[in-house]
Amino acid sequence: MAQQIFEAIKGLPAEWVVVILSAAPFIEVRGGIPAGIIMGLPLAQILPLAIVSNVVSVLPVVLGFNWVAQRLADKPLLGRLITALIRRARSKEEMVNKHGVWAVTLFVAIPLPVTGAWTGSVVAAVFGMRFGRVLFCLTVGVMIASAIVTSLSLAGVHIFSVLSVAP
Repeated sequence: MAQQIFEAIKGLPAEWVVVILSAAPFIEVRGGIPAGIIMGLPLAQILPLAIVSNVVSVLPVVLGFNWVAQRLADKPLLGRLITALIRRARSKEEMVNKHGVWAVTLFVAIPLPVTGAWTGSVVAAVFGMRFGRVLFCLTVGVMIASAIVTSLSLAGVHIFSVLSVAP
């Protein structure tokens, strides 16, 4: 999937590459920010593009996941799994509503595979978190992840330049 995305964005303006990669599931700001840095965009341009596109891209998930899950619940293959997942998550709704903002924020903030705004938005939807809370924790989490990715990317660029190796 990643290879197909990279082939599709070849030749696009650098700003579009940052937006597309930052909005893509599994890639998110982990790919958008380093790509922008490598393509020579200033951080003042990269960060707003990456953060906004990452957060905005998952809003349909937050708003529509439960609706889609309900439609799939009666399908033999996914139905049992989705129903069990939703039932188990909703049984802990009080705890999630009380502490969930920080739990989801941290989950989104860690820039590792299977974490991020896409997965965090599914978790928040399953737990039935209020939209305002979800938007807050996603935005803060993506901002923290962006700071981590930016720091690591700049450190990598510096290390490559010191070693005189092209990134």
